[in-house]
Amino acid sequence: MLALHLFLAHTVADYSFTNPMKLYGEGSSWAILKHAAWFAVVFLAFTFDTVFSSGYGITLFFGSLVLHGLIDCLRFKNKKVWWVETVSWLSFLAIGIFSSVFFTGSYITPAFAMYLVGMVSVSVIPTQIFRMIGWIPKMENESDGISERLAIFIFLLALNWPLALASIGCGLSYRLIFRKMTPPLWWVSPTLGIAVSLLFRWVIYRSFSF
Repeated sequence: MLALHLFLAHTVADYSFTNPMKLYGEGSSWAILKHAAWFAVVFLAFTFDTVFSSGYGITLFFGSLVLHGLIDCLRFKNKKVWWVETVSWLSFLAIGIFSSVFFTGSYITPAFAMYLVGMVSVSVIPTQIFRMIGWIPKMENESDGISERLAIFIFLLALNWPLALASIGCGLSYRLIFRKMTPPLWWVSPTLGIAVSLLFRWVIYRSFSF
């Protein structure tokens, strides 16, 4: 039973309401301070009911903040994007797995945390990868693709294929009418949405006995 609260906090803080590409080469002290305050609040929101119950939890919490801050420092110094982002994902995934047992009693249950991790993994993490590949501009939010993949995720977790396919149709129609996109995203975005959604459905239902 995995409770990936710290991985969830890290990815929400960096990708859900923030474009991390804006942090690369950032020199404004005010912008850096705002981001630091933001990620501290997000980590607190996902862990506050457990981390302050023991010395281990407090160490885990502040250690995670320090690690997140160090990753941001690499961004501020404009280090290689692929290297920094891959290190950030793998390091917090490892910490999330390592600390999983500690968060099993959290009010954010392991199953719900995994559901939220799935939502992040199907929506905003692919957007960041698309930026890094160059399929979308670095400052692009890709709100249409995020919405499409989130809808696919929600419907496929319930195995409602008609609504999932309708979401894909709406996404394609929107791009055809309002957007000019590079060809790969026309099929990569919905295909990725389906694949990641089915993967997380398998993980959630297999791991948590629904």
